[in-house]
Amino acid sequence: MTAEDDGAERAPGDAEQAGLREQGPPVVAQVASAATCGRDAGAAVAPAGAVEVVRTALAHAWAMLFLVVLLPIGLICFPFDPRQRMHDRLSVVWARGALWLVGVRVEAEGVAHVRQGERYVIAANHQSTLDILALLVVLQGRTPMRFLAKRALFHVPVLGWGMRLYGHTPVDRRRARGAVADLGEARRNVMQRWSTVFFPEGTRSATGRLLPFRPGAFRTASAAGARVLPVTVDGAGALQPKGRYAAAPGVVRVVVHPPLDPPGPSLEELRAAMEACRTAVASALPEALREEREARSGSG
Repeated sequence: MTAEDDGAERAPGDAEQAGLREQGPPVVAQVASAATCGRDAGAAVAPAGAVEVVRTALAHAWAMLFLVVLLPIGLICFPFDPRQRMHDRLSVVWARGALWLVGVRVEAEGVAHVRQGERYVIAANHQSTLDILALLVVLQGRTPMRFLAKRALFHVPVLGWGMRLYGHTPVDRRRARGAVADLGEARRNVMQRWSTVFFPEGTRSATGRLLPFRPGAFRTASAAGARVLPVTVDGAGALQPKGRYAAAPGVVRVVVHPPLDPPGPSLEELRAAMEACRTAVASALPEALREEREARSGSG
């Protein structure tokens, strides 16, 4: 599953550095190969080799086969599990399995900032498809969450069926009115059901450098009265850059920052929330990836 190209964004404090690193199986996917131990998060990787291609293909096969099993389970459990708790548990197994197959370990910091059961608008940077798996492993057990994703993914057999069945929100970046309606669905989900993950940059960063943020996530948080949870994902873009099929083994670091209060409705308040969130996300990235080479943040 990928939530790449957050279409809704196109249409309308600092990281806790005191050593809050979560240990053990609840937040760390196990290493699939001893070779992963020597690669730091964010390190450059060589072009994909045959082993990496095979391992990534196995991960894709695992993901699709798991969905084939998960869909019937979901249908059977719906009458007895309206909150989809079974889905939430199995989605973590799904993500851990895929990461294990490609040899990626997830390290988490600041998870204690997440209040059990609170629903957030989660705003994370987006470097790679691996971001989604890492976020599931780290956060799904603390705040059940769904993703905002481009509508085209919902037309993919099996994957799209599962995304619809389990409440992920489609967005159509080609039609402004459609995107506004989709944000309304995201707002209702945050208010009544689960946290929603936005990638406010609007697309995966081709270089890993943090892009300007767009306002959709913050409009949704304002309308829902929900706190914004800034999250930094570091290292995924080096292991599987945009446009590359195979993922290299290594480490992805997820840093959860203190939540921000719900933004006010005015344009100034929304811009202030975007800037505060972007500053928090940038604070846990290597300095070279914090540089803004494009248009000023919030211009979209």
